[in-house]
Amino acid sequence: GAEGPPPAAASTVTNWTVLGKSFMGVFIAEWGDRTQIAMIGQHASQPLVPVFLGSAVAFFLLTLSAVAAAALLNGQKLRERVIMGFSACCFAVFGLLALKDAVYDSAS
Repeated sequence: GAEGPPPAAASTVTNWTVLGKSFMGVFIAEWGDRTQIAMIGQHASQPLVPVFLGSAVAFFLLTLSAVAAAALLNGQKLRERVIMGFSACCFAVFGLLALKDAVYDSAS
């Protein structure tokens, strides 16, 4: 016969498992990251609550954009080479922007 939807308890366990894996993946990847060090430095000279709220909202929006991109690309065949090429181009653009800022700041 036809099977019905999975029990709610099994779905809840799966959701908690995904939540735990997502949390640990991001937590481990971001621990000691430059952003964390920057927030420590920023809080050293600015109030805690605005620094916390600003960084929390920014990280939320970045994560939301990553999940939205994944939802849009769901089921698409993407070659790893294309993804790495896109990442390399983004890295190059950010590097050039940082270099431009450094040159502009040193000139003034």
